[in-house]
Amino acid sequence: MPIVQVEKHDNRQLQNVANVLAASKKVVVITGAGISTNCGIPDFRSKDGLYDLIQSQNEQASLRASATGCKLPGSQPSPLSSSTKAARPAATPKIKGKDLFSSDVWKDPVSTSTFYTFMASLRRTIRDEVTQTGGTHRFIRTLRDSGRLVRCYTQNIDGLETREGLCADLDRGKGNRARFSLKAMKVPSVPASVLPGKNSDGGCEVVQLHGDLQLLRCTFCRAKCSWEEQGREALLLNGIAPVCQLCHTQDQDRRDRGKRGTRIGSLRPNVVLYGEENPSADAIGAISSNDLALAPDFLLILGTSLHVHGLKILVKEFAKAVHARAASRGKVIFVNLTKPSESVWKGVIDYWISMDCDQWVNTLRRHRPDIWPVQTSLEFEVKKTDLHSPKELKSSREQEKRDGEKENTESSCLLLTSKPKKSLAHASPRRPLDAVLNESSKALSASHRAIRSTQNTAKSTQLPTPPPSGHRNRLQNTPSKRPRDDEDEIPQTPSKRMKKEALKIWQD
Repeated sequence: MPIVQVEKHDNRQLQNVANVLAASKKVVVITGAGISTNCGIPDFRSKDGLYDLIQSQNEQASLRASATGCKLPGSQPSPLSSSTKAARPAATPKIKGKDLFSSDVWKDPVSTSTFYTFMASLRRTIRDEVTQTGGTHRFIRTLRDSGRLVRCYTQNIDGLETREGLCADLDRGKGNRARFSLKAMKVPSVPASVLPGKNSDGGCEVVQLHGDLQLLRCTFCRAKCSWEEQGREALLLNGIAPVCQLCHTQDQDRRDRGKRGTRIGSLRPNVVLYGEENPSADAIGAISSNDLALAPDFLLILGTSLHVHGLKILVKEFAKAVHARAASRGKVIFVNLTKPSESVWKGVIDYWISMDCDQWVNTLRRHRPDIWPVQTSLEFEVKKTDLHSPKELKSSREQEKRDGEKENTESSCLLLTSKPKKSLAHASPRRPLDAVLNESSKALSASHRAIRSTQNTAKSTQLPTPPPSGHRNRLQNTPSKRPRDDEDEIPQTPSKRMKKEALKIWQD
């Protein structure tokens, strides 16, 4: 099936794509540098991209290398080779943009220094100049909040997804599969990260395929550390690799014990270059296998040219799962200004939307606003009290408890000390016993008379028992039993009969 091209003025096809996305339940997103260009971060292969920017960086590094005799201070041997002998270039090489992101960058001290300077500058630019995320980053968060996002696989190293509250920690794992159940769909998901193991736990929501700029990694022991400690960022800006303190400590410890020292690694940005093995390959493989087993029904590819070999394999595997799971209802959408190769992606990509990523997100929101969840609860700010420590809070609660006990004690004391009211016996003089007994007997007799009058009224108002019907007389062959002469009935209720001799009346 050929790839269908969709332009920005083709409202009918854009509406069809929006309807398919709105009907989907499990969406996999794959992103590239194109989603961050509107934030001020250049992409790689455009006219003003990173590859052109590297040329100017290379010229400055070449001048520094020529001034130091083609040997930069702090330059380290290649972490990929076992030889510790540094390369000696005959002349200052000219580095192309794509070569700076290849593993060949470690073969030459000039390219290594340029790589360190460029990465440190890029990190400082993202940290200080990028003030907000783009519309595509917020759209990925919307997919997570609505319970549709299976995973986001990104080639970017800027980490802008984490600013939207998405988790990029691979240690969180694949998450809980119960978040796609019918019961979990009815409960609105929380935008903040949840505790591991809960039904709404998405685990690592953003898988950074090429690493990140948040940490530094040792070239020997692979330990990770921060940029800000011990002036490491300033060293990298000057093209000098800092020394790994963990390796240095272990080497010094062995030397103090009279043993042979070990190799001391250097610190490099925690990114993965072309031709290098990803240190987190096992964790990423486990997460991607889990996502394929979830059977996603929509694949969205945003802002990438799909030139990296590993990413090609990942896209084809997910496209195959989407087309097989949804019975030709699942779609693979590619949003980028660059046209995909028809010979490579025919039968894999269904729609190519030739638009900017943020522009397409705005168009999608106009066609299907119901994809964005509506706020169902009020947001309020929780202000802290003046108590800043648990001890102060505990003491205040104890003081409130003592005040309450004091008030209860005072109220009970007032009740005890108050003068009691005079009773009826103290208000009138004591009467003789005979008068009291006469009054009680009179009251008792009056109550008896009232009871008898009530019983007589009930007897007079009682309805007569209807005669038996004819069919009952036909079914009964024996005459009804009549009471004996010496037995007198006392008709108290229609259902009970009592003998007169069994009735005993006690009178006081």
